[in-house]
Amino acid sequence: MNRSHMLSCLILAGTLVLHSLAVAQQPLDRTGRPRLGPTPEVHLPKIQRAELPNGLRVWLVENHKLPVIACNLVLFAGSERDPLNTPGLASLTASMLQEGTKSRTSLQIADEIDGIGASMRVFLQSDFVSVSLDCLTKHLDAALDVYADVLTHATFPEKEFVRVKNERLTSLLQQKDRPPVIAAVAFSRILYGANHPYGNDVSGTEQSVKALTRDDLVKFHQTYYRPNSATLIVYGDVSMEIMLPKITSMFASWQKADVPAVGSFPTPQVDARKVYLIDKPGAPQSEIRIGFPALARTTPDFFPVNLMNMILGGQFSSRLNSNIRERRGFSYGVRSGFQFTRLPGPFVASGGVHTAKTDSSLQEFLREIDLMREKGLTTEELEFAKNRTKGVFATGFESPQQIAAALVNLVVYTLPDDYFVNYLKNVDAVTLADVQRVAHQYLDTSKMAMVVVGDTKVIKSGIEQMKFGPIVIADVNGNPVGK
Repeated sequence: MNRSHMLSCLILAGTLVLHSLAVAQQPLDRTGRPRLGPTPEVHLPKIQRAELPNGLRVWLVENHKLPVIACNLVLFAGSERDPLNTPGLASLTASMLQEGTKSRTSLQIADEIDGIGASMRVFLQSDFVSVSLDCLTKHLDAALDVYADVLTHATFPEKEFVRVKNERLTSLLQQKDRPPVIAAVAFSRILYGANHPYGNDVSGTEQSVKALTRDDLVKFHQTYYRPNSATLIVYGDVSMEIMLPKITSMFASWQKADVPAVGSFPTPQVDARKVYLIDKPGAPQSEIRIGFPALARTTPDFFPVNLMNMILGGQFSSRLNSNIRERRGFSYGVRSGFQFTRLPGPFVASGGVHTAKTDSSLQEFLREIDLMREKGLTTEELEFAKNRTKGVFATGFESPQQIAAALVNLVVYTLPDDYFVNYLKNVDAVTLADVQRVAHQYLDTSKMAMVVVGDTKVIKSGIEQMKFGPIVIADVNGNPVGK
């Protein structure tokens, strides 16, 4: 580097430093939240559709910017398909899919997928099960060969079944010592009862899992894992002209069959507030769950409810967390949310709080929920909720895997193709009146169940003095015990 060039670089560096110092010395206005620009427009590629002779529906969205492909096969074989007296069957079946086929062992499946840098995962919830595949375009044939084999020729080997079943039983045993899990399981049973699929733990119980046999899994798989009840979502560097012949050939042996219709269950109601105490002797924290069976995913109130809840308990700076964590120091973090599912899922306000402050924490939970119901949001809060939603929206579409997963919602809940294109417009359309209406309609604390897992010898008297409602002593599964 010559002397003249070096001098120019030093002058430029000095100028940048002086500019940085000048900017740093300018006062910053921290009294208001930063404002975003106009609502961005969302443009997504068109969904191409096809159907195989066996009834398998194919959705494909092309994107050739990167040499990667994401697949997601969606089946209506979630935990709501479990017999009410045998929870865990759907979950255990899903867990066994990659444990062996007619031509591959579990180790061979893992080695072949890992060997080409691909990944395959199984995800299950109440409404559906999805099996995802991510791979490089150049390895598509090899990845699809394993993927189709797992989906159509799973054999549920007895040896692997015993291992997976024992792992599940160990996990269920460990859950009994985890207050957050105890609270979640008991809360579901208390809200929905034994005659509703949402009242059961997706993983099952020790009794139900012990009773399951390999034949039960085979029968469940043969009943619900059928192509005419499935949709294969493909996103990435491939065209329908190339993809369709491949999957037609690879899924040719997968035969269609009649699949039982999804059941319909009435939504239970909480008629009056009660406090359910589950004893955890010596617990340094109490786990709290407050809520009721609320809304299905298809509710027309989806957008105003989400914006309202973002301010109530849906983010770190929410009202609940700002009160119970920041101002009072009762907890490391609390939250609230609506679980939108095919059938009405629950609203739940939750968190772990210091044992000595359990009664006061319950009081503050109810105070914030009641305040939201009575007053709703301010104009500034609604603007912030909208801006935050706009700000994080694009982060859910950064990778082919995320986009394929997002499209699952269109399949499961029969949402329109332009749902994500119009998402931000629907957010912008929400008014203060909309938020006030849904807050008043859905946040009635006099009709919510309150579940507390903690040291009852320490917390019970304080809760009684607060007179939240009748107190019920329950076991770890949410079933009432004693008087």
